[in-house]
Amino acid sequence: MEKYLVASSGDTLDSKVSGRFGHSRYFIIIDPLTMEYEAFTGVSKNEDQNIGKFINPAVKKVLVGNIGPSSFNEVISYGCKVYLCRNMTVPEAIRKVRDGEVPVLKEPTLKDSIHSARKAGDSERGGGRGTGGRMGSGQRDGRGMGGGQGKGMGGGRGGGMGGGRGRGGRGK
Repeated sequence: MEKYLVASSGDTLDSKVSGRFGHSRYFIIIDPLTMEYEAFTGVSKNEDQNIGKFINPAVKKVLVGNIGPSSFNEVISYGCKVYLCRNMTVPEAIRKVRDGEVPVLKEPTLKDSIHSARKAGDSERGGGRGTGGRMGSGQRDGRGMGGGQGKGMGGGRGGGMGGGRGRGGRGK
């Protein structure tokens, strides 16, 4: 019996798919046919990221709102396929993946992980607001995932609204 792992904002089926996979508040393992599920508390800030503890041999598909390169590579190393389910409730995402309405992700949705090594001074760059009106992913050159040129208030130098933490927004 195939199961799905869903990064979730809550521990019930009323929850939305989380916008941050590796740092999701909860993970839900669910049978897509019966909708029987089990919810787990996500990785805490003080804990090393170990997504593998949520993946068992029955889990074949992972549903995310965003996923960075470290988590993406870890998930696919377990033989799972990753599906982008932004702004969906857990049941809606399950149905759309089960019915083939969501394509398999071929690469991470974020270029950098929160855990990516940064050179001194990089924290003052990145996270610029793209001209598309969406927050960037915290890249050093100020190019957000906002669908625009990333030359908002910071003039492309990353001096925009990202706060310089390299975390940016959700990149909807």
